[in-house]
Amino acid sequence: MPTPLEFMGQYRNLRVRAGIRNDVARACLPIIYRVQLRKYFMMNWASGTEEMRDYGEVTRGSRHDVWFKANKARIRTAAMGKGAPQDYELALEWAVRAGKIGHVNQNTLQAYFDDHLGIDCSGFVTNYLIACGTLAYSARKVRNTNAASYYDVAKAVSDPNMIRQGDLLVWMRGNSVKRRPGHIAVVESYVPQSREGGNMRVVEATGNRGANPKLLDSMYTVERIIDQRGRVPVMILVVKRHGKSGSRVAVMRW
Repeated sequence: MPTPLEFMGQYRNLRVRAGIRNDVARACLPIIYRVQLRKYFMMNWASGTEEMRDYGEVTRGSRHDVWFKANKARIRTAAMGKGAPQDYELALEWAVRAGKIGHVNQNTLQAYFDDHLGIDCSGFVTNYLIACGTLAYSARKVRNTNAASYYDVAKAVSDPNMIRQGDLLVWMRGNSVKRRPGHIAVVESYVPQSREGGNMRVVEATGNRGANPKLLDSMYTVERIIDQRGRVPVMILVVKRHGKSGSRVAVMRW
C-alpha cells in the first residue's frame, strides 16, 4: 500500500515507450522516456474551451488502430484529468504512435505532456484509494467522482488526535461541504502540536494560483479546531495553506 507521497512519486516518474529508428539495423529500437506530471487540469466540457481542445488533441485517434481501440478508455480518462499513472503513460505512448509529437525526445515529450495533460484533486484522490485497495477500479467511478463525493458524516474523524496518514481533507463552506468547485487532499502526516512551517503535510492536486497549479505536497498549519456539536455536523479544521489562512476542512476516513 503506497503512502500519499509514494503514490505522487509514481506520477513524477512515468515511463513512456517510444522507439528510435536505426537505419543501419533497419529497425526501430525501443526506448523508455521518463516524464513527470506537473500540471493541474480540471475538465471543462463547454464547447470551445481550452480543456476541450486539449481533450480532443489527446484522444484523437484512428477507429481502425487496434492498439488505440484496446487502450482508448484509459487514454480518455487521462485526458479528463482523472487518470492513474499508467493511464498517462498510455496517453503519451499514443501521442508518439500517432505522430502527434515531431522529433520525439525527452524535451518534446515533456512539453506535450505539460501542454495537454494534468490531473485534478479528486482524480488523484480516487486513484490513490484504488491503489490502496480501498476502492475497486471503475472507469465510471474515476471519471464521475468529485471532491464533494467524499464528504460523509458517517466517515468523519471527530478527534484531531486520531488523524492519520491516508485520511482525506474535504473542503467546507461554513458548516456544509463545498461544491463547484470543491477541493480534496490526502494527509501524509499530522502532528497535533504547532510547528514552524506547519504541522500537517498533505498531498494535493491544486488549482490554487498561490501554489502554482500542480500536483504537490504542502505543509498546512492547523489554526483552529471546531468540534462536532449542534449545527456543526463534523469536526472542522481551520487551516493556513499556501500562505493564506481560513480554509475550512473536514477529515474523512475511507
